[in-house]
Amino acid sequence: MKDTTMLDTIQSLLGVPACAIPLSICRQSRGYLLDQAGIPSTGTAILFVIPYLITSDVDHPYRNLSLYAVPRDYHGYIKELETTVLPSLQKMYPEHSFKLFSDHSPIYEVDAAARAGLGIIGTNGLLITPNYGSFVFIGEMITDADYTAVTGHGTPDFPADPPVCEQCGACVGACPMGCCDRDRGNCLSALTQKKGVLTPEEETSILCGGLAWGCDICQLSCPHNIRVIEKGQDTTIPYFVEDRKLFLNSQQLSAMTNEAFALRAYAWRGRAVISRNLALLEDQAREESCINNNNVTERRSRP
Repeated sequence: MKDTTMLDTIQSLLGVPACAIPLSICRQSRGYLLDQAGIPSTGTAILFVIPYLITSDVDHPYRNLSLYAVPRDYHGYIKELETTVLPSLQKMYPEHSFKLFSDHSPIYEVDAAARAGLGIIGTNGLLITPNYGSFVFIGEMITDADYTAVTGHGTPDFPADPPVCEQCGACVGACPMGCCDRDRGNCLSALTQKKGVLTPEEETSILCGGLAWGCDICQLSCPHNIRVIEKGQDTTIPYFVEDRKLFLNSQQLSAMTNEAFALRAYAWRGRAVISRNLALLEDQAREESCINNNNVTERRSRP
């Protein structure tokens, strides 16, 4: 019988696909985090994907939040893993150190995940996985164990550059801001997260996007993601199935306790930003309702 490797164990504990890559060939973004964790460059990054999508949410008529913001903030899920998976690993492999990262990471996660074999990188910069498309978050378990100790075999030749998508142009053509093809700093999702007063042009962009937080246009135009949605490839992780909010309005936001608000993806920018966006969309809805009502009244008053 084949011996169970550390990578096998981690995949079993997480319940999601995972791949390993030596830290020495990862592109570092915050190398000081490795120093703080006491993990040398001879260690290994075990990257894994965290699917979050319920495919029926895509066409929900009242949804006004980006698909990734419908479930609770995934950082809460990472904290859960820190109290469950991480202690189990440390108990099973006491001779090694482990540190869990996601988002605030010592390495460029998308680049490392694609080079490790978890997927390809789309034109929009997102990781596209075989089973869940780009509807995933990325996490990594970083250990001081070398690649052979993690996988049970020698280090293969990893690509110097990550594999990319076919560049069919669907996301480029669909993006209303042109950021898939040019400056991603103009992303509509980033605009909904911008603090302060918006310009009239920025307000118009958010109104055209129709979401109070985020944007899904480039993802929903991707052929890989379209196949995922058609197959109904839903997440099976309970954290992302429970306590989902597809719609939010100003009244609901005001009624949210600070504890409940902190669980949502839009909390990191504070209440003012999401409140501003909701007010903008609600003002538009009221104007459209008044126009429609006036048109009905006018038609009824005609002889």
